[in-house]
Amino acid sequence: MKNLLCVAWLITSLSGVAQPVKRFENGGITLYYEEYGRGPALYILSGGPGEAPYYPYRQLVDSLKTYYTCILLHQRGSGLSRNMPVNAETITIEKYTQDIEVLRALRGDKHLALLGVSWGGLLAMNYAATYPQRVSHLLLVCSAPPSYTLWHVLYANQYARHSRAELDSMAMWQKIFSTRTERELDSLKRVDPNAIEVRAYREFILLHVRAMYYDRSKISRPVYEQLFTDFNFQPIPLIDQQVVETRFDITRKLKRLKIPALIVYGRQDDQGESTFHLQQECFRHHEVHVIEQCGHEIMEEQPEAFYKILLGYVKRVQKH
Repeated sequence: MKNLLCVAWLITSLSGVAQPVKRFENGGITLYYEEYGRGPALYILSGGPGEAPYYPYRQLVDSLKTYYTCILLHQRGSGLSRNMPVNAETITIEKYTQDIEVLRALRGDKHLALLGVSWGGLLAMNYAATYPQRVSHLLLVCSAPPSYTLWHVLYANQYARHSRAELDSMAMWQKIFSTRTERELDSLKRVDPNAIEVRAYREFILLHVRAMYYDRSKISRPVYEQLFTDFNFQPIPLIDQQVVETRFDITRKLKRLKIPALIVYGRQDDQGESTFHLQQECFRHHEVHVIEQCGHEIMEEQPEAFYKILLGYVKRVQKH
């Protein structure tokens, strides 16, 4: 703990920013978070890694700030914490996990709940496996699997959901933007969003996103455009590489925990139901909800069903 505190600055508020944004430091990297509401601490972890915690995470906060002090973390490489070196040394599951613990220690939270979406769910589980005494409960929303053994299922399912025409288009777009590195593309899309490589990259990712929906008509082009701009895709291949090469697997650690977990996912999530069955096996105290006719983007495709489940669970937890 002393080592963690030594690498962290005291939390300071940013002046001139509308949202309640604060910052802290871990290992020379400045990270940001937002704080809303009152009550026990709930750390909200966005997906990706690299997804900015804006839409739809602010809606999550609005729904939960009556019950919790919501800590909306801008993970390393995303949102306000985006401007940092992104490489195999700075982007690891362990570093992401340590960021949460540094922030918890600075805030003085004796216990916390974690709500993780997609990659954020894996991060929440890893924090619980590493610091089980700190976690009161987990809220796992379409979470990634806690083991490398199912990592290939996502990509296989996405491939199977694309038509031949879509796959040909993706190959065509990829030839155009592959002349640039991930770092160059991330910089270019913010500086020159109309560059031919950026346009090709945008269309490639859009076709990729289509496989994540049950009802593709619910993909909002304006929402997608903003998501594409805000998303930093650089951390994803680094985490993919770590999971596969190190055979990342925390299932045994999770099975020893007594931490309760809410598991929510869409029936047609492209990660495959084996991912969520494994999560259920890992938590002896779990409550699972499956939303029909719903893919991975659960908060966009079935928001009413999702929030009914989420708030129902939170209210029961608060009573106890």
